[in-house]
Amino acid sequence: MVTRKNTPDARNRILQAAVKIFAEKSFEGSRIEEIAKEANVPKSLIYYHFKNKDEMFEVLVHDFIKEYTNIIKSQGSHSHKPNAEEMKNSLQNDYTEFIAKNTDLIRIIFIDSLKKSTDKPIIYKIVEAMIETEESNPQISKSHNYNRDERLIGEFFTGVVPLLSYLCFQDSWINYFNMNKEECDTLFLKIMTTAHEAYHKQSSQNT
Repeated sequence: MVTRKNTPDARNRILQAAVKIFAEKSFEGSRIEEIAKEANVPKSLIYYHFKNKDEMFEVLVHDFIKEYTNIIKSQGSHSHKPNAEEMKNSLQNDYTEFIAKNTDLIRIIFIDSLKKSTDKPIIYKIVEAMIETEESNPQISKSHNYNRDERLIGEFFTGVVPLLSYLCFQDSWINYFNMNKEECDTLFLKIMTTAHEAYHKQSSQNT
């Protein structure tokens, strides 16, 4: 193995390697040595940047949620988008690049959150970040009809879970059922936006 110096991008290479190894072998089944080999760095350099695998995972999730929150903020201040076309455009345009580069991490987060022993599933942080960003807008948070619990449940079960589960199963689904990817994406967006739009329309009428 070629040993590289501690260049500025070493930390980023280590994190990218960690995602790849975590996705392939699961978080528990991964070893620091494997991450070092994938990143093409000495194991000592990993410990220079991170205490252990747990810290690497925490950093990955923190960066993911931070970028995700920035995307939400860039969409504007509206709490509900009853127009299905707007929702479809948001999924296709705002999230395309973000999702493409984070698919493996999303899979790791989804699987980790399904563990029975997990008291605080990481996936909850995603919808929590969405709602907290929404509540930072006084026009929304001060609405007398605003129901935080309803927003959490609505966004999580009609938006976050369907989208993340689709990302996790997309490739294997397309291969198993011999479907065209573009057609599969179109059908999923059509079905998801129908359900998610129904929730947003109902909520819009109550706010």
